[in-house]
Amino acid sequence: MKLGIDSPLSFLVIVGLMLLLVAVPQLGGGGIYRPALIFLGVCLLVLLLVSLPRIASWQRGRGRPTLSTVEVEALFLGAGVLIVDLREAAAFSTGHIRGCLHVPFDELPGRFKTPDPKATRDLVLVDETDKLSHLAYTLLAGRGFTGIYVMRGGMKAWRQANLPLTK
Repeated sequence: MKLGIDSPLSFLVIVGLMLLLVAVPQLGGGGIYRPALIFLGVCLLVLLLVSLPRIASWQRGRGRPTLSTVEVEALFLGAGVLIVDLREAAAFSTGHIRGCLHVPFDELPGRFKTPDPKATRDLVLVDETDKLSHLAYTLLAGRGFTGIYVMRGGMKAWRQANLPLTK
């Protein structure tokens, strides 16, 4: 779910905060504002639950170069990057980014042993959520690869952004 000023969830949180501003000064006068506080609590709980996957992705990506789906698409169409899809064959066959290289995560150590000195394209690592991509980043960076990026949110984010897939 997109969290922005125009999202329904943001609207609920803003309404809940406005109700809280009205309710707090009146708390000593009776319990009629209790529903407003309950509503605010529910809105904040929903906001937290929606944000948890993004928080996990952010923590995995700290200190590492990551790209959004829009940035990956722009690089792919412009400068030309090599997108490496780390998902298993079954997930890959359900839909993947056009022109990507399919290298299941288990095969990565054997297929990317040392950097090619003639290689000029950057690598963008993609899996379903970005968890495996961060593990692959660590492996490749340890082997001397440079110009490595992780696509934040993985294929899940790509599909949510309604970007094109190939089967």
